[in-house]
Amino acid sequence: ESKTQRPDAASKKFLSNNIKSSNPNYRIQRELKEFLKSPPPGLSVKISGKNVRLWVITLSMPENTVYAGETYKLRVQFPNDYPTSPPSVYFLPPTPRHEHVYTNGDICLSLLGKDWRPIMTAQSVAQAIFSILCGAQRKSLPMDNSRHAGNKPGQKQDDWVYHDDNC
Repeated sequence: ESKTQRPDAASKKFLSNNIKSSNPNYRIQRELKEFLKSPPPGLSVKISGKNVRLWVITLSMPENTVYAGETYKLRVQFPNDYPTSPPSVYFLPPTPRHEHVYTNGDICLSLLGKDWRPIMTAQSVAQAIFSILCGAQRKSLPMDNSRHAGNKPGQKQDDWVYHDDNC
């Protein structure tokens, strides 16, 4: 059962603005309000400093998982054409050892690329990532981790080949 999350100072200030629906940040403000009002179990969100288009979502892993008691942070950057394009989402260090998470923080998830739809939200993406971590049977790196490990995280996933369309 989730409870309302208390907004941090930056979130509170952003939410106090009366943003018109024509403003590009209107959708982001609505999403933040909804996330804070009904945060999914194990997830919390903060705005990073004064940049309303940069969120940090904390994943607190439940006891019945291989990541029991561990905490991870996702960096979520909303592009100027959001929600037409997906947000850039990747793990900040330390990254979980998971077959769909590269050591640079990138996440092999088609929702962040070819399967993104404008009806999706940052919260729904975070929930999908939380879910794939919760479902892991063991901690392991992706097969092609060495190819991605040195890359800057959070780049567009336009040309990615996804290992598992079920994740």
